[in-house]
Amino acid sequence: MRLFTLPAVALALALSAAPAATASTTAATTTTTTTVHIVSAAGGATVHAGVGDTVQVDLTALRDYTVTWYWYAPAAASAAVLSQTAGSADPNGNSHATFTASTAGTSDITAIGHCVPDPRTVCPPFVARWKVTVVVS
Repeated sequence: MRLFTLPAVALALALSAAPAATASTTAATTTTTTTVHIVSAAGGATVHAGVGDTVQVDLTALRDYTVTWYWYAPAAASAAVLSQTAGSADPNGNSHATFTASTAGTSDITAIGHCVPDPRTVCPPFVARWKVTVVVS
């Protein structure tokens, strides 16, 4: 099975309404933490976070003609930089993961999408790859 990224046009059309990445700040008594929210449309982007921040990834299944692309739970390449605190794949093809930015550095977060065909159709002979780079400083 070959590994390809989904066509940029299909992703752009399917996910153009979704924001790529957003950040919200929550003030505590003595510290400030930020949640960096990363969605499907952010694939290929570089996102910045601070040490101690929460990084939340939410990927949405992608419908493409007679197939749907389901995502496996995202994972970080460097557990030292981004420690995973939660991760799941829903029955509808969406997936989620939560990380804590533990130390300064760079780590990719990746996910693999697999095809689920409609009845009497077949999947193309490849899988989809999604990736963002997170820079923690």
